[in-house]
Amino acid sequence: MRLTPAARALALGTVCLSLTAPPLVAQSDTWALTNARIQTVTHGVIDKGTVLIRRGLIEAVGAGLAIPADARVIDLAGKTVTPGLFDLISSLGLPSTPAAGAPGGGAAQSQGAARPGLDPERQVARELKLTATDVKPVRDAGITAVLVAPSRGLFRGLSALVPLRDDADPGSVIRAPVAEHIGYQGAQGDYPATLLGVIAYQRQTLYDARRQALLLDRYRANPRGMERPENDAGLDALVPVVRGELPAFIDAGNENEIRRATKLAKEFSLKATIVGATEGWEALDALAGRPVVVSVNFPQPTAVTGWSYRLSQRRAPGDSAASAREVQKLIEGNAAALHKAGVKFALASGGTREFVPNVRKAIAAGLPSNIALEAMTIRAAEIAGVSETLGSIEAGKIANLVVSNVDILSDSARVSTVFVDGIRYEVAPPPPARAGGSVTGGAPAAIAGSWTMTVTSSQGPLEVTMTLVQTGAAFTGSMTSQVGTQDIADGTINGKSVTWTVTLTIGGQTVLLSYRGEVEGNRMTGSADLGSFGSATFTAERKP
Repeated sequence: MRLTPAARALALGTVCLSLTAPPLVAQSDTWALTNARIQTVTHGVIDKGTVLIRRGLIEAVGAGLAIPADARVIDLAGKTVTPGLFDLISSLGLPSTPAAGAPGGGAAQSQGAARPGLDPERQVARELKLTATDVKPVRDAGITAVLVAPSRGLFRGLSALVPLRDDADPGSVIRAPVAEHIGYQGAQGDYPATLLGVIAYQRQTLYDARRQALLLDRYRANPRGMERPENDAGLDALVPVVRGELPAFIDAGNENEIRRATKLAKEFSLKATIVGATEGWEALDALAGRPVVVSVNFPQPTAVTGWSYRLSQRRAPGDSAASAREVQKLIEGNAAALHKAGVKFALASGGTREFVPNVRKAIAAGLPSNIALEAMTIRAAEIAGVSETLGSIEAGKIANLVVSNVDILSDSARVSTVFVDGIRYEVAPPPPARAGGSVTGGAPAAIAGSWTMTVTSSQGPLEVTMTLVQTGAAFTGSMTSQVGTQDIADGTINGKSVTWTVTLTIGGQTVLLSYRGEVEGNRMTGSADLGSFGSATFTAERKP
């Protein structure tokens, strides 16, 4: 069924589409990114090449490719295309506690219902609640997929690898489960609360899971005359872990935790990945030969094990500032030390919003930039078990790509466009620098009032009334059409330039629309990024 012109315009504009409307028809999903410098990661750099995208996949990559007639061409001369980055430490879109607990396993049975952090059967993929507003700031940094898992607990549950689309939901998850996540945080005010209790609980539960696996195998082989094994969701979730079929991601930051985690992996023959490893330089022997996810959420120097005495010989008496600087160098040089020791690792945010900036600090501390890029792309994909479909720019892989002005890990890098599952998302320019509390670029234009606006896309025009309320260099307001009103967010004025966003709700999903324009008196002109529905231009006149 085809949309009416009015319905198509509404889908491309700033209004909610009613649930009874016909399905949306997006623009062509075939793209040709031409004349770009392409960092394939696995097959070197193509200085002037083309990436062809069709139906969300990379159809071809190389120099001198023929451009399909149905492709939308983007000339990226002077720009660099990189595989989308991963973040393997994230809790994006995850509630702090599970919606409903199931009975726990092993040592948890005596405690009754599962408690947060003590429920290995928790399936993150079922709990995801993401909005376009949640996703956009992470994606704008070039991150196209995140591994979502609870950040605290002993047995935390089963993680999910999520694409950072505006419409991301449980149905769009890339892979689930990726791993069972294990940590060393007990239950506050309840057993196990102390480290001794945590370790005892952890080992007892894994032994119980081994026994459960044995009973299940015996029952499946010959059930006659044998009591049926108890249905225990917690233990059943750990059975593939103790069998080595499902990875265990063990959260271990400091030296003692790293050594404790590797001993646990050896005792139970776990397919273990150490996650965090912020003091990895102190445990190189323990990390050798196993996968590691290194957090760049750098700890404070005073939180590093033994910081107060290990550097006492390097500083003058009482010179704590010098000691702290020395420790900071060790912290930021952690990844470089691991690389030098031959440890293969991925890099992850560890929960910091400064993921990419902190990776640049690690590069400045000695980590080769090409290794850093591998650690955020193909190595991360390998650890997550998706290297056949993500992590590099190769034909047949998912089109998760980042377009930037220079190499994405350079200090001067600016991301302009991100593709996730072949869907294009334009990145708004960064907020203007502030000097003395005001926005640079001249005095902010006066834009308050009511505007008559026409948004024009390839599928027709849309008439909108826009009402703006200005406070200095910021503004709020709304955009109203014949079927509804949407609030304006992130309104910023830099001289005569204005930017803002609007969230469009379609069938329960959200899409973030980004606008940018130039103001001349009572007239405004500009463009809009409409997510998977392409782009548009607009003109607006202020009413008297």
